Amino acid sequence: MFSSQTPRPLSILLTFTCSFCLIMATFTAPLAVLAQDTGAEPDSAEQEAAFQAWLTEFREEALSAGISENTLEQVIPTIQQQRRVVAADRSQAEFDNSYDRYLQRVNTNRIEAGRHLMQTQGSMIREVAAEYGVQPRFIVAILGLESNYGTFPITEPLFSVIATLAFDGRRGDMFRRELLAALEIVDKGFATPEMMKSSWAGALGIAQFMPSSYLNLAVDHDEDGKIDLWSMGPDVIATVANYLKSTGWRDDQTWGRPVSLPSGGEQSLPAPQSAGMTPESTCRSYRTMGAWRPLEDWQQLGVRRSDGSPLPARNLPAALLIADEGDDQGYLVYRNFCSIMRYNPAFRYALTVGLLSDAIAGINN
Repeated sequence: MFSSQTPRPLSILLTFTCSFCLIMATFTAPLAVLAQDTGAEPDSAEQEAAFQAWLTEFREEALSAGISENTLEQVIPTIQQQRRVVAADRSQAEFDNSYDRYLQRVNTNRIEAGRHLMQTQGSMIREVAAEYGVQPRFIVAILGLESNYGTFPITEPLFSVIATLAFDGRRGDMFRRELLAALEIVDKGFATPEMMKSSWAGALGIAQFMPSSYLNLAVDHDEDGKIDLWSMGPDVIATVANYLKSTGWRDDQTWGRPVSLPSGGEQSLPAPQSAGMTPESTCRSYRTMGAWRPLEDWQQLGVRRSDGSPLPARNLPAALLIADEGDDQGYLVYRNFCSIMRYNPAFRYALTVGLLSDAIAGINN
């Protein structure tokens, strides 16, 4: 998923004055692709026949896995192959966009919308988040990126999306498991087939949970007998908080901070993970973060806060992310950054969540 090379330095100068229309166009690009009439030729008869044969085989697998005949009768006849999701799956913004462009999601409109959510539902958000030991601003920032705080319409037919991606084969085994999990959600009465709307990637609701994550980590916080991820409320907040908690989130730490590097630091500071201290288990698999060192070591190496002042006195382990060449700036990230990466394993995404959470809370690093 990531290259074996250490990332290059990343500019922290964000464009907060970009127009709402421009940023929303960027934010929704994969979904917009799905809405376009491309004029492409319909699937060939051979391809459709192969898909139907695959569905027949999968139906038997689902029966063997314990999915009821009734659920399969409701769902399988509604599934249609949707080849346009395959193109979207191959052009995810987190990996194809530049850092500079992706980080423009931290814009005035998204910041103000997050603050408005905290103003209108802050009491509920703070109360639920506290039960899981997660700072509310991070939950709100994740929801801001995933669905623009629940305002972006999630309208794709989940079963057709996931079945198409399972049949496609690039990540066929993964999406086959997700299709079984989605059927289990309906089979257990957590949602009706009509409720199962998703993004182009097959993720559910405001929190954009994959079906398997829904089964494993989604929370019926208000104890009304259903797990509602489709409307902003306690279940959504608790579900995101529970996901972060499951990764070992620390509520006595932040995500990291933007920093400036010494002259030549973008060449001299990168080092392999093995050159530093052993990171926590949540972070260990993200080897392209490079070496983890105590903050006092980074201070001795010439790294400073973005305004040139000394790094915090608390001696937390941190990794240095650098991406864009030539600006001598980057980010020191802490173990909570790795928890955000578990939500979406892309440096750009996790950095944007951290920066947006700071902006919503008015924190100046």
